[in-house]
Amino acid sequence: MGKLISRIFMGTMALWIALPILVVCAAALNGGRTMFFPPEDPTLQRFVEFFVTEEIWIRSLQNSLIIAFGSASLAVLAAWPIAYWLWRKADRFSKLLAGLASMPFALPPIIFGVGLVFFWGFSGSLGEIWSGIVSHAALFIALPLTTLSIGLQSLDRSHLDAAATMGATESTAFRTVILPQMLPFTASGFFFAVVLSFNEFIVVFFVSASAYSTVTVQIFNSLRNGFTPTMAVGAITFISASILIFSLIARFGNLPQLLGADKSK
Repeated sequence: MGKLISRIFMGTMALWIALPILVVCAAALNGGRTMFFPPEDPTLQRFVEFFVTEEIWIRSLQNSLIIAFGSASLAVLAAWPIAYWLWRKADRFSKLLAGLASMPFALPPIIFGVGLVFFWGFSGSLGEIWSGIVSHAALFIALPLTTLSIGLQSLDRSHLDAAATMGATESTAFRTVILPQMLPFTASGFFFAVVLSFNEFIVVFFVSASAYSTVTVQIFNSLRNGFTPTMAVGAITFISASILIFSLIARFGNLPQLLGADKSK
């Protein structure tokens, strides 16, 4: 009886989550410029506009991809030395540095965004796309820092002892023992940062200063003209990218361990 109730509850929750997504997917099929449900004159023309013909949406998608992959790469590069130092030394300074690096992710995005406006404004870089990349890297560095820290803590130190016994230097042990075992954790932190950067709106809205638009900013700007089916295509793109990336992480990575599950249980 308990299993039946549990299955009914989980099925109800899955349906509750899936229904809005199905409505958005159907709304993207409208033939006109207004979203209706059920869709009127179903067509795939809105998808063609988003990915092929409408320059403003194509450019927004390109900006989103540049910022997402650029900031994720920068976040991973910055997180690696911090996580490694924290694992090797675990002293006060390394813990303080890791805490400071993670702080932007814990702040309300609007507070972090306003602070970035003043910072980039005084430096004369407000509205530059590279400042958006750096801003998102600072915001999401906590994600690769967490996955890398989890991965380093899970390393079997006997492998390092064996490498040292064979005469391997610290750099050799890092290259031949640590780095190969850390590739799944590095990739997971990278793609977590990509997904969140791709979907983030508040910070990029502040730092872009209307000089460029990501898909999220362009959806917000399009709201002035009403709810159009092309906006729904953007939402479908976010959902599809998130599902694909998280599915790949779950398939090729140890998702429970990445989320901090105890391996002994």
